[in-house]
Amino acid sequence: MRLVVTGASSFVGAWFCLAAQRGHEVIGLAYETRLHLPGVRTVRLNLGAPEAGAQLAALRPDTVVHLACKVMGSGPAGGPETEATRLNRRMMDQVLAVGAPILYGSSTCVHWPKDTAYAQSRREDEARLAASGLPWAALRPSAPYGPPLAGHQPRHPESFHTLARWVRRGVVPVPGDGRALRQPIHVEDLSLAALALIEGGLPNEALDAGGPEALPFNVIIDLLAEAMGRRARKVHLPLGLLVRVARRLPGFEPALLAAADCDDPADPSRLIQRSGLTPRRFEDGARTLVG
Repeated sequence: MRLVVTGASSFVGAWFCLAAQRGHEVIGLAYETRLHLPGVRTVRLNLGAPEAGAQLAALRPDTVVHLACKVMGSGPAGGPETEATRLNRRMMDQVLAVGAPILYGSSTCVHWPKDTAYAQSRREDEARLAASGLPWAALRPSAPYGPPLAGHQPRHPESFHTLARWVRRGVVPVPGDGRALRQPIHVEDLSLAALALIEGGLPNEALDAGGPEALPFNVIIDLLAEAMGRRARKVHLPLGLLVRVARRLPGFEPALLAAADCDDPADPSRLIQRSGLTPRRFEDGARTLVG
């Protein structure tokens, strides 16, 4: 099967490509980030450009795995529509126009009680897929994590790699009280579950993708510190202060940071039923971040 992967240079995208190339022909699309993965053909393509649709169709994919997404600059809910939102819509236009089955990388942000323009964009994409008449599935991962791939440097730092660096330093800044729940899923488990959906026939539904247990962020830090053999002091910072600071710093999306105190559950039971794969516990998976 020929799989064309948008966003292949991202952390999740690169992991998926490596898992998929063991049994399929994989074409990874990248534009601003270099991508050199064994067994993966790389094509440089700007998915937001007008000519991208024809270029994508010329690759003749059996399935498009659409993981490309613009997060930074998406803004708050109810604000003026941003270029990030328009770009995400253009990219989905190009993917839908190919007419091939689509596995879409969505997000659990669609469930958050604090709405954001990013979450609205994800919901719009899911609704367009459902109305397209094409075979499709959407995976909504909660906090994907795992070790970095040797020789690959995503453009945006993976959040758990940043967290591991703070744990090594012994002091970890925590947004708010740290009680918000996350349900981390190991990126290898996420990739294999995605492959199982493609190989078994896309089920035409959106599926949450989380680990087997929901954990407070404070507990995630403690488990990671234990796996690393470190002691980490948590410094809780007011969320409002962090949002104000984030507005002045690159690499942060203030609207998403403002929702950091929202629980982010992702019941994996439906994904387990569909894929036959049971994600590992974070306590076990955290050991893969040590290094």
